Amino acid sequence: MSKEDIKKELHKLIDETEDEGVLNILKEDIVTYGKEAPAFDDFSDLSPVDRAELEELATEDPDKDTINEEEYKKHIAQWRIRLSTKKDI
Repeated sequence: MSKEDIKKELHKLIDETEDEGVLNILKEDIVTYGKEAPAFDDFSDLSPVDRAELEELATEDPDKDTINEEEYKKHIAQWRIRLSTKKDI
C-alpha cells in the first residue's frame, strides 16, 4: 500500500470516528511519532561516578557471579550444617 493510500484510509477512518478518546490517542501518537525525537539521555542526572559504575555493570560478564551445580550443593550443605549447629544451642 502506498503512502498516499495509507493517508486516504486514515483520513476516512478518522472522519468516521466519533469517539473523542480514540481521536485524542491518534493525535498524541501523530504528534509524538510524527517528528524526530530529540536526543534523550535517561542518565543525565547521574554523577560521573555513578554513570561510570552503571556503564561498567552494563558491560560486565553476566556469568561473573554464577556458580555451577556442584558448588551450589556444597554451599547448601555447609549452610545446613551451620544452621543445624545453631539450633542445638
